[in-house]
Amino acid sequence: MATFDLQAYLNRFPEVCRKKFGRVYNFHALEKDFEQLRTGKRWLVARDVLKLFDPARTPFGQYWAKPVERELDQILKKERLYLAPIASDREVVRSLLGLLHNTGIVSLVLRFVHPGYFGIFSTPAINLLLIHRPTTIELYLAFCEELREWQKHFRLASVADTELGLWTFHTLTSGPEPSAEAEQARAEFDADVWIQRRRAAQVLRPFFKKYGALELARIFVEEHPKLAGKFAGEEYERRLRAVARRVGLRLGVKGAVEVLFDRLAQYDYITLEQKTRLRRVWEIRNRAVHPAADLTLEEVENMIETIEDICLGWETKLLAGPGPEKW
Repeated sequence: MATFDLQAYLNRFPEVCRKKFGRVYNFHALEKDFEQLRTGKRWLVARDVLKLFDPARTPFGQYWAKPVERELDQILKKERLYLAPIASDREVVRSLLGLLHNTGIVSLVLRFVHPGYFGIFSTPAINLLLIHRPTTIELYLAFCEELREWQKHFRLASVADTELGLWTFHTLTSGPEPSAEAEQARAEFDADVWIQRRRAAQVLRPFFKKYGALELARIFVEEHPKLAGKFAGEEYERRLRAVARRVGLRLGVKGAVEVLFDRLAQYDYITLEQKTRLRRVWEIRNRAVHPAADLTLEEVENMIETIEDICLGWETKLLAGPGPEKW
């Protein structure tokens, strides 16, 4: 299968514009009109923003309402906002949003003033990258940050070009009746391991940062019981090993787990009923790491509950109990 080539889709932007809008646009030429803003030689004025809604130069009027010139002129003359040098991405976005009150229009301004750092706030591209954030500002900043990674990976000229390539790819592949070409393009996108790693990280990273192993097991158990069993099983083994070290056992030795359970019961750290439950959980843990075995949701939930009920208090109890010499 051919590899995914984002540059190839960027090159098809004129073709897509001709088909979708009936004309082509030269965004690189428009970027030159913002050179003085890019170098900090003057502040932002109304004509800069309105230039982005000229139907002869962009299609943006089809996506965002054009600001009222008189009102915008009064606001920008009063504020005299310079867009360079940039103290921080967050501050420049926040400042512009306070004046323009629309994240999309803010992104248009930043995309043409600083194409190396910002892209258009494009819902199709954001969805392709699977980016989610609690606020619009956070979402746009995270989007631009991720675009920079894609720019480096695909060796494109700018963040703005990267977003444009993604928008073009989406437009070519998202019709109501996908063509064979569109299906092939999506297949290449889906088969690209680097892309899928980036997308998976956007979705999963917040969970791995926030939750521990048992919490992750509870979260994943309905979607993938065996994966949830691996999370819970790793935490179970970690706790068993900690206890085993305390009593001078090595769990890598065959039969050591049974010896550990026997000693815990002998010294009244667990009841015989709890010993039976712990043994059952160890069997489920073994099946979780075995490629031929499956786990049910109920088995994994029972596994999690047993670990929480019995194992979570071990550290405190064992520290207060007899040392290895009494075991």
